[in-house]
Amino acid sequence: MNDNFLLRVNLIFTFLSQSSLQATEFIVDSPVPTPYEQVMMDINASVDHRKSGTGTRLPALETQIGAYPDVQIRTVIPVAVLNAPKEKRSAYHYGDIGIGFKYRFLHETKWCPQAAFYPKFTLPSGVPELGTGNKSWTGTVPFWLQKNWGSWSLTAGGGYLFNPAKHKYNYPFGGALLTKKVTERLTLGNELFAQGPISLNNGSRLIYNFGGHYYFTPNTFILFSTGHSIAGAKTYVAFFGVGLTWGPKNPF
Repeated sequence: MNDNFLLRVNLIFTFLSQSSLQATEFIVDSPVPTPYEQVMMDINASVDHRKSGTGTRLPALETQIGAYPDVQIRTVIPVAVLNAPKEKRSAYHYGDIGIGFKYRFLHETKWCPQAAFYPKFTLPSGVPELGTGNKSWTGTVPFWLQKNWGSWSLTAGGGYLFNPAKHKYNYPFGGALLTKKVTERLTLGNELFAQGPISLNNGSRLIYNFGGHYYFTPNTFILFSTGHSIAGAKTYVAFFGVGLTWGPKNPF
């Protein structure tokens, strides 16, 4: 196997590993958009356990598309949601669909971080009577910043969530994420994420989360994270996903 071929594969792998840090395994979002004409897709499951009960997306399909330079479109289709209230009957049904639009308006320089505006919305496609839907749309209006130093990356930001559904609250949120590219294939990170009260029975919380992603090949990867609250409402969260990426820079 000649050196030029090995160099080409290594450059492609490095590109995908660096550009893939969308932080879908974390609560904090990355300002880095999916590269133009590149597609990332993963099937995932997530758990959010609180005092009032447990909510699980099992499974969900998430897609991120590089629609234009510095522009990314995101969709999340919760194929099924398990709602397990503490003192009520559990339900397993469709959930609310999510969409998002990321625009990176500032590129990173030696002293300046990169920045992006990344609004997300959910559409009421679930069943509110079963607890798998919200009865109304929701929307987040956040800004995210990121600065890189070699294999280290610091992401921070926040915004506000609007939820007009009855008995639900609007609330601020924000957090910080520190990641380390351990190898060409493995990236690990720690985050702190805070948010205001969601409803009367779900108060504000500060969550610590650990996770990362690993590439088996330049095209296939896994995402994982787990965490719990360290202040406020008692919470346990977890995420696991299996995905693939393809596009014009795909080596195959």
